[in-house]
Parts: sequence; structure tokens; C-alpha cells
Amino acid sequence: MSLEMWREMARLVPTAAADRSVLAIVLRGVDATAFASGADIEEMISIASDRGAWTLMDAVRGAEQALSDCSKPVIAMIRGFCIGGGVELALGCDLRFAAKTATFAVPPAKLGLVYSLSSTRRLIELVGLGRARDLLYSARSFDASEAFRIGLVEHVFEENEIERKTMDYIEMLARRSQYSIRAAKQISAAAIAGGSDEDEEVRDLRGNAFSGDDLKEGLDAFTKKRAPAFGWR
Repeated sequence: MSLEMWREMARLVPTAAADRSVLAIVLRGVDATAFASGADIEEMISIASDRGAWTLMDAVRGAEQALSDCSKPVIAMIRGFCIGGGVELALGCDLRFAAKTATFAVPPAKLGLVYSLSSTRRLIELVGLGRARDLLYSARSFDASEAFRIGLVEHVFEENEIERKTMDYIEMLARRSQYSIRAAKQISAAAIAGGSDEDEEVRDLRGNAFSGDDLKEGLDAFTKKRAPAFGWR
């Protein structure tokens, strides 16, 4: 991942989120070789000044934050290597699906780097403080089964099934209430940040559901034993 790639990620995600035809975003590598194998090391070596280093670090954080802030569901479909900056990208996503052949590592201790507070916090939220420190201190590689066991990924699929399984999941989300899904993303983020049911944003999200068309459609579909056709976008 070059500096320009990190910057482009931060630009592309909001563009996709603003597209009404897009219901969810899948972040993936170009092929089965890697989801993302980290930052461009040669580019890092060429950075000679503190200003240049902060430009790169801010770009990495900006890409991760764009994924996290996206109003729509973002799923990391992880095949092959997911190393360093690749893990940071995956941490910014809502869900992480991995192929059984995926390989992970959090290697700053091998390079003398330090992860951002936001990346470290997201890692702790997923795997817990002790396991996060284990991964950060040791910089060791681990496979998809361990990633699933410790909570870093939510699903593990066979390599030849992960694309289909991911799209099946996306198609399932498309049949659900998009209002409910996006509200759940906002409220879950507020919950992690220490929010309250009395917060105005939370109350508005919940109250607006009762006056919205999706709830009317959902209740009607439930009583008539049919599949709902939610219309909110």
C-alpha cells in the first residue's frame, strides 16, 4: 500500500457511501495472493523527515477511519496475506470474512513502528487487551483458524467458497431494512464510545424507526407471513 493508495481509499469510500445504489461495500485484494500485505516498505525507507512520516501515518489513519465512518456496512473479504497495514484496513471494516488459507500478522515490533491509538483500540475491542498485546509484542504470524478463535474475524470459509459466501451475505443484507442496519452501525459505535440511550442521536434513530415506512412494512409482512420489501435507502 503506497501513500497514494491510502489517500485514494479515504476518497473512494465516501464516494461509494453516497451512491444510493450501493447498499454495502466489500474490501478485497485484487486476487487470492493478498488482502493487503502492509505499507510500501521502500516508500517508508525513502521518507527522511518527520513531516513525511506524519503524512504517511495520517494517510493510513485516514483510510482506516473512512472505512469505520462509512454509513453503510463494510466487509473485509480476506484472502492470502493480511499483514500490518492490511490488518489496520480490516480493523476499520464492520465485519471480516477470511479464507482458510489467509495469513495474518501485526508486525510493528519487527520494524520498530508503533500503531496508532485508533488501530490499537479497534484491535483491543475485537480480541481483548491481552491478545492484542500478544500480537503487538510478538509480531508473530497466525492463520485464519486462530484469527477466528480470538475474534479478529467473524467467519472463515474455504478458499473456493469465500467469494460466493460473501456475496450471499451481501444479498441477505439487501433484503433487510437498510434503516435498521445503518442505525445499528451508528448505535453500536456510540455504545463502544460510552454513549447513552438518552443521547439525542440515539433517541432520534430509535424514534424515527417507529414513524418510518420500514417498520410499517416489516410489521405488515410479519402479520401476513410474507417476505418484507423494505424501501428505505
